[in-house]
Amino acid sequence: MTIVTIESDSEEHTQLLLKYAEGLGLPAKTDGHRVLTAADMVSGIGRKATDAELTEYLLKSEDSESIDISDVFAKYKE
Repeated sequence: MTIVTIESDSEEHTQLLLKYAEGLGLPAKTDGHRVLTAADMVSGIGRKATDAELTEYLLKSEDSESIDISDVFAKYKE
């Protein structure tokens, strides 16, 4: 069995792809994919995030500036 993932921002294109797959006799379904936010990561999204969603979220922060942990702790030391 092969599973193919196709990303589409167009509902019309998604429906056409589903009809095409069904016309070929292939089972087809859509799964919700959303762009995760920091709030989603903190509070959860009500389900397990897909690998694609997690990868997309984690790759967004690659260009972010890191914070040194000693600087963070220094703020809270007496």
